[in-house]
Amino acid sequence: MDEVNARALVEAVQERATSDDPLVLLETAVIVATETSGAADDVIEHYVGAARAANVSWTLIGERLGVSKQAARQKFAHRLEVSDVIGDTADQLVMAPRLSACLQAAQAAADADDSVPGTQHLLLGLLHVGGAANILDKLGVTRDKVRQANTRLFEPATIIDGDGQERRIVGDGEGDQAIAGARRLAARRGQSQCRTEHLLHCLATDSGSSARRVLNDLNVDTARVKKELQEWIAPVQRRRPRLIGRTKDTSRACSFCGCKDLGPLVAGPGVWICGSCAQAAMEILRAEPRGLRTG
Repeated sequence: MDEVNARALVEAVQERATSDDPLVLLETAVIVATETSGAADDVIEHYVGAARAANVSWTLIGERLGVSKQAARQKFAHRLEVSDVIGDTADQLVMAPRLSACLQAAQAAADADDSVPGTQHLLLGLLHVGGAANILDKLGVTRDKVRQANTRLFEPATIIDGDGQERRIVGDGEGDQAIAGARRLAARRGQSQCRTEHLLHCLATDSGSSARRVLNDLNVDTARVKKELQEWIAPVQRRRPRLIGRTKDTSRACSFCGCKDLGPLVAGPGVWICGSCAQAAMEILRAEPRGLRTG
């Protein structure tokens, strides 16, 4: 939407509104947007954001929009990134379908709190499916326990983000940052996919995260979480090519002269030969008359 046109629409809404009440402004914005083709979503989104900044609930916003609170939140609320292909530092790293499903479950948990996603919501989402869910089950972490800890530990708060807008959070509101950290971890480990185990590692090892606070409250040993994750997120070992039949192992000795210190040894069927003996053999073969060779 052109910035000049958007400003004109905002001014039109302010002129036509009968008061400065956020809901009145939003209702007037719906009318103006309906009359102005092509700019409806942008102008409505502007005033939805203003209403949320004024701490108006999704229920009331949905009523003015003529939809349910869930539909309003789904369309306008901040969403977790669940795209299949991730670029930037992860070099087009693919997000595993199980992790995508877990992120959707985490978003639903954040929606239930009327909040942007926090790491404690991600922890709850990881119990949905995948390797992380198996590990958490093994450690005695359940959905009910996490929900109870979330209710006990976190109170809703309003913060101002980098754009100067207020937003409601429950917990740390750092879901996106944790996902970005999981992508970077998977890329550093040489993995082809970002999986639930990478995200669990980031949540458990961040001592300041809400997820870690929940794990501490549930008496989950972080060192044990890391140990359980070792085989899941171990760096991919890239095999180096080697010269067949050669070795630099000084514990081997030439089968002919017994030396160990004359450089690489050439391997044969159960025998080793050093460079010096190989050269001597070549000289013998060259000096030998052709008629005396057999085989």
